[in-house]
Amino acid sequence: MKEVFPMMFGVLFCSVFVWFFLCYRLFKILETRHPEKYESMGKPSLIMNNSLSSNITFMKFIFKREWRELNDSGLATLGKFMLVFFAIYIVGFLTLLFSVPLGYAP
Repeated sequence: MKEVFPMMFGVLFCSVFVWFFLCYRLFKILETRHPEKYESMGKPSLIMNNSLSSNITFMKFIFKREWRELNDSGLATLGKFMLVFFAIYIVGFLTLLFSVPLGYAP
């Protein structure tokens, strides 16, 4: 298990940057193709308007699959992918977290 830990940690670390890229793409699609939805979500972005309330609104958009209401196939594909990506990331993170023995002394 000791050999897998650094590799899995590296994959999860790189996945954070992939997630940021996916969020950036989604925000740009919303901003350009669906400005009313983008504004109703509070104009989320990666840096400028990155508050707890905008993050909650964004995660609701992903998990409630609100992109389906917009009838945009590109946005739907991205939304589905982000939902699956997030689920896989959480499973990987929890696996890594629970694979570390706490208080183990050889």
